[in-house]
Amino acid sequence: MRYGWTLAAGMVLTMSAAYSQAEFRGFWVDGFNPGFHTPEQVDTLLQRVRAANMNAVIVQMRKRGDAHYRSSLEPVATQQQEGFDALAYLIEKAHNETPRIEVHVWVNCHPIWPGGSWPNDPKHILNRYPEVQTEDYEGKRITEVGYGGDWGHPLYHEWFTKVVLDIVRRYDVDGIHFDYIRYTGERWGYNPVSVERFNRRYGRAGKPDPTDPLWKQWRRDQVTAVVRKIYAQATALKPALKVSAALITWGDGPSNTDDWVNRSAYRVVFQDWQGWLKEGILDMAIPMVYYHEGNPRHAEFYRRWANFLKDHQHGRVGVVGIGNYLNSVENTLKQVEFAREPSPSGNRVHGVNFFSYAATTGVGTEEGSRRYEEAFYTALGDYFKEWVPTPSMPWKQSPTGGHLMGTVLKAGDLTPVDGATVEIYQAGSLVRTLTADGNGFFAAVHLPAGAYSLVVRAEGMPAQFVSQVWVAAGMGTNLPILLGEPSAQVVRRVESLSNLPAGTPLALIGKVVVQDWLAPEQPLRVRDALGETAVEVHVSEPALPLLQGDRVAVMGILSQRADGGLGIENAKVRWLGVL
Repeated sequence: MRYGWTLAAGMVLTMSAAYSQAEFRGFWVDGFNPGFHTPEQVDTLLQRVRAANMNAVIVQMRKRGDAHYRSSLEPVATQQQEGFDALAYLIEKAHNETPRIEVHVWVNCHPIWPGGSWPNDPKHILNRYPEVQTEDYEGKRITEVGYGGDWGHPLYHEWFTKVVLDIVRRYDVDGIHFDYIRYTGERWGYNPVSVERFNRRYGRAGKPDPTDPLWKQWRRDQVTAVVRKIYAQATALKPALKVSAALITWGDGPSNTDDWVNRSAYRVVFQDWQGWLKEGILDMAIPMVYYHEGNPRHAEFYRRWANFLKDHQHGRVGVVGIGNYLNSVENTLKQVEFAREPSPSGNRVHGVNFFSYAATTGVGTEEGSRRYEEAFYTALGDYFKEWVPTPSMPWKQSPTGGHLMGTVLKAGDLTPVDGATVEIYQAGSLVRTLTADGNGFFAAVHLPAGAYSLVVRAEGMPAQFVSQVWVAAGMGTNLPILLGEPSAQVVRRVESLSNLPAGTPLALIGKVVVQDWLAPEQPLRVRDALGETAVEVHVSEPALPLLQGDRVAVMGILSQRADGGLGIENAKVRWLGVL
């Protein structure tokens, strides 16, 4: 045989039996190569996936600030067949034909455009908000992956969160999968807004040194904050949704638990995926353990990382990401076999994922990879023998906790309180201490069900006490909090606006957006969560687009419209999330 995979498969039949019940088996399916740009490509993809006895696909629906699905926020990807909703068609075929295939949406997080050009579409984020770009220490803006958003800029934080939650709300996806959820190196992350926030928080001035430990932790915290923000809201919307990420493993693996902080993921690109697993803001970790099996040194790197993952899943699901694009089929199967073996401590991972569906085999370099070889899919099918379901996640099937989240705003003008401290108490005991991000957002995930109270503090402002907040198992509670003295009357229900005279300054908190608001010159319409009466809002300050179902806070002046209805003029609006 061309690749010698028959012998390799025969050697591992005994190990295959250990995974006869449940195991994650997937392909990364990129958006740059043919895979889902047309209905025919989707049909071929799923035929190959089923022939290989896979049970999941991780499909790249956002590459560089574009969309292979119907998006109100970002422009359609150029490779896509005009008018074709790849995600909707893929979900229909994957879920409704036998066997069922899980669909996880892969979103590139940090990269937003290649460095050699500039997007033409005015809808693209670089044309809407060029100020969100990351910079390096010298002020350059083109990273090794092109232009990228900076996690220290609250505007990019919020934009990316909106993009992901829009997918979760509108599509029956099984999971959300982050890629490039990091910075590109130690010298990046110098967006002026992020630097200013850091200096304000810590009483600093000037530009921090790239190796400054506090500045490194700041950038690490900004990445973690967006993972937490999306996890809390997305899994509150859809408790069964699985949140995963493609994770960095550059170089040799950790020699022990303490050695994690010396690895590139944590130290250089500020991706603390071990911390995410411990906190429970990642359901499934898929480290990209891409190493050439034919290189003895790299083969050892692969084994050390795979064993580290087996022993450091922290109660979540670990999946080994295998670089089949670097290897022959025989060597890929060797790596699969090692991934499925227990570690010296007796621990196992929960499956494997292959990079990639398109680049099936290689000879040690990506440039040498071969494309769409049927022998590769057939070899996997022969090795795995039969389809099995993906592994269960008990914290989703039978949850005992829920998520408590909210947004801290200044009562006077709805400005987010960056860095506010939120203390969570149960029965008088402090159980969590949280820090609000640049948009004022905070979240505590997987809190045991029960009653809690909060104390919210910010420098120069009186503390706010919130009592009897109930957290239900498997659900999310969103709690907007106003700090300081209000400058307007807080109105609880839209219906009660008719009792107020025109010209009254007022604030509406936690209202629901009635329909997409994509152009600032158009009026925004909001209603109560449990009501039908809507009020028209004319926004006078810049704001990100809002989508139907979003929750917002609004502050403005009550007015009488020409048609006799009520409206709110000279308004500012703050996005509070989707709950």
